[in-house]
Amino acid sequence: MWPMHAKNGLKRGDRVKHINSHRSKWKHLVNGEVEDISMTEESVYVKWYDDNGNPVHWAKYDCHKIEKRDEGGKNDEQT
Repeated sequence: MWPMHAKNGLKRGDRVKHINSHRSKWKHLVNGEVEDISMTEESVYVKWYDDNGNPVHWAKYDCHKIEKRDEGGKNDEQT
């Protein structure tokens, strides 16, 4: 059976950002959605979106490098 959660608690459909999104190299990785979880539950597949909601990038990440976004939105919009 395919895993429902990653080891850090992320699940499909969660809105996420990269833990280093405050650094200039990673600033664009703040508006993502978990698309899938690896069988080992150690990696997540994230689709990233631009400010207009268009998909711009898709990649696999170690689950400890991705964190769930604060759905309040204020802090995320300013990062």
